[in-house]
Amino acid sequence: MSFPDRVAVNLVFDKINSFLGRRSYPQIIFICLLLSALIAKIDFFSGYEISISILFLLPIAISTWYGSHRAGIFFSLLAAVLWLIIDDVIFQHPYANAFAPYWNAAVRLCVFLVTEELLNRLKIRLDIEKLQARTDDLTGLLNVRGFTEQAEKLFGVSARHNRNITLACIDLDNFRKVNEQSGQKEGDELLRVVGGKIAASLRASDVAGRMGGDEFAILLPETDETGARSMFDTFRVTMQQEMEKNSWPVSFSIGVVSYNSPRANLDDAVRFADSLLYQAKTGGKNAACFASYPVK
Repeated sequence: MSFPDRVAVNLVFDKINSFLGRRSYPQIIFICLLLSALIAKIDFFSGYEISISILFLLPIAISTWYGSHRAGIFFSLLAAVLWLIIDDVIFQHPYANAFAPYWNAAVRLCVFLVTEELLNRLKIRLDIEKLQARTDDLTGLLNVRGFTEQAEKLFGVSARHNRNITLACIDLDNFRKVNEQSGQKEGDELLRVVGGKIAASLRASDVAGRMGGDEFAILLPETDETGARSMFDTFRVTMQQEMEKNSWPVSFSIGVVSYNSPRANLDDAVRFADSLLYQAKTGGKNAACFASYPVK
């Protein structure tokens, strides 16, 4: 296959993947039911001499990859039953052994189920690798790539529905002192504790990530400045208690920007939050600076 042909094929598959990837679970099931019915109808009209029943693997693959493991099993069973009905009941092929069509159906079902299981395991493995590629190994929070992807989606949702959204950039004051005095191992433990406390403070809809070194970011959908102040006042107290408990000379500087009419993109929000973080740093550290857009 020539390079232009490969490009064309990839574009087709990308469009199919994009289309199916945006469909809801019920829509995927409906599409697979239509596909199964279409394949069965074509197989019926093509006659027993020309079989296209192997195409039942299409709805099995789609339901497994874009739906669920259970959906894949269901369509495997459905395909085997439809194939049996068309082959034995409708066309009534003569068999030397009356049990033969049922044996054939069982073999086909095994092939379908094995295919479904392999696809399901491949999907799980790819999902795990995708998660690992977007997760910070030390803290368990999202890394820069993972946080950016999630944050951009949430900013898009907030803009479309005109919902409040808040972004916070967090920096650990005097973290370098811990590394210099107690070693990197102690510094890593501090970061793990901070990551755990951040994760524990989040709602299900919130997103947090380690942006590198001792810098973290938190995105709070459906949150205005008032809600952000309440959240981060409590957050700072909780984190300071944790630092004191472990005798770590660390405090937290935070820049928090809230959008009441979110028209800015993530990059603008990060720049705004970083400037507020800089104000907290230059103002003596161990502080949180807040701002809203548009200004109230």
